[in-house]
Amino acid sequence: MTVDTRFAADAAAHRRDAPRFCPQCAGGLAIATEFWEADDRRFYCSCTGCGWTGEITPTGAVAAGHEPDH
Repeated sequence: MTVDTRFAADAAAHRRDAPRFCPQCAGGLAIATEFWEADDRRFYCSCTGCGWTGEITPTGAVAAGHEPDH
């Protein structure tokens, strides 16, 4: 099998930066799908534990949610 090395750095960044825990219940996330919006990396996330879904935008050492006020 031939491995395409052009995306190795992107794959490593995804593994490093993908959210792992739900911001609502602190359970493990079921999915964290990365996408780009202009220059911002975003992760669409879903938690099967509490039903939360939303976007998380990495901001360096901290993360800011992309969720409407309750």
